[in-house]
Amino acid sequence: MSDVHRRLMTRKADLGDTCMAEVPALGELGEGEVVLALDRFSLTTNNITYAAYGDAIGYWRVFPTGREDFGMMPVWGFADVAESRAAGIDVGARVFGYFPMADTLVIQAEKVSRGGFADASPWRKAVPDIYNRYVLCAGDRHYSAALENSEAVFRPLFITSYTAVDFLRQNRFFGARQVVVSSASSKTAYGAAWCLASDDVRLVALTGARNRAFVEGLDVYDAVLGYDEIEALETNLPTLYLDLAGDAALRRRVHAHFGEALAYDCLVGSTRSDSFTTDDPGLIGPKPVFFFAATRLDQHRAQGTLHAFYDRFLSDQRTFFERVVDPASPWIHIVEHRGLAAAARVIRDLADGASDPIEGAVVRIVR
Repeated sequence: MSDVHRRLMTRKADLGDTCMAEVPALGELGEGEVVLALDRFSLTTNNITYAAYGDAIGYWRVFPTGREDFGMMPVWGFADVAESRAAGIDVGARVFGYFPMADTLVIQAEKVSRGGFADASPWRKAVPDIYNRYVLCAGDRHYSAALENSEAVFRPLFITSYTAVDFLRQNRFFGARQVVVSSASSKTAYGAAWCLASDDVRLVALTGARNRAFVEGLDVYDAVLGYDEIEALETNLPTLYLDLAGDAALRRRVHAHFGEALAYDCLVGSTRSDSFTTDDPGLIGPKPVFFFAATRLDQHRAQGTLHAFYDRFLSDQRTFFERVVDPASPWIHIVEHRGLAAAARVIRDLADGASDPIEGAVVRIVR
């Protein structure tokens, strides 16, 4: 079935529950407006995190639905300019950016340059500028059409991995010599582990039994333990908790086990939770601090180091993309799904924790 004039919405009370809705046909464009026709996008636990933090951080407000019960779960992907009334943005141009799960998106273009543009629509102000920028692929010297699927899957995740490591390095890991990573099979987690390969810290992975063999096969952690083995960890090293799971009960166990040895709790994601909180009066040790990639980028901008940061990031990102799909020993296999109906099934599996970490899901819009 065609996805034309359709969108896939997510029930806020049950992130795995979706419904298809018709959207009205486009009218005449106003000055500066651009129609982006979505071609492909990725689906990972990162999208579930966006939805889980939808009210707390503002993700539900980015693509309004006019409904209280259903929202648009944001995704990252590639689109083509279908219509344009904005100078400098040509029909047919390929772009990468932040989208709703819908066949098209109308944006109000601003800050147009050779490298891209931003959406000035008022509802986009709910989130930092990084989410509102669209990259023109023709102006991106690191762009490769052959790596589009890898980029769709990993680019929005690797920027979090990379900025988190950058933040921890700047703070000298808060004195920690050991980093314990929850939800170690998640792409953001092992992206961070890959970045930390040359740092003088011991990396310990925490994962579920179903994903243990996968995590061990990555060979980026010094040790891999199941969630039931936390209490077996040595507590003689100052430790930093890099939390991708966001699970409050797991966090309490980590804090109770390490006690005074826990130097810092860096909350990055919520792959095992659909709620957002850092408040827990009974928690032993440091209060979790939520890490936001956009905040770190803003710090670089304020320091005048953003350009140098991006030079490093884009080069390392390309190397990482090539590594994860290396034909000799791929970390994941990209699986293409056709149509929004197929996306609904992927979302259900992600929300239920039933997805296979060895697969990277890319959805193609059917026209």
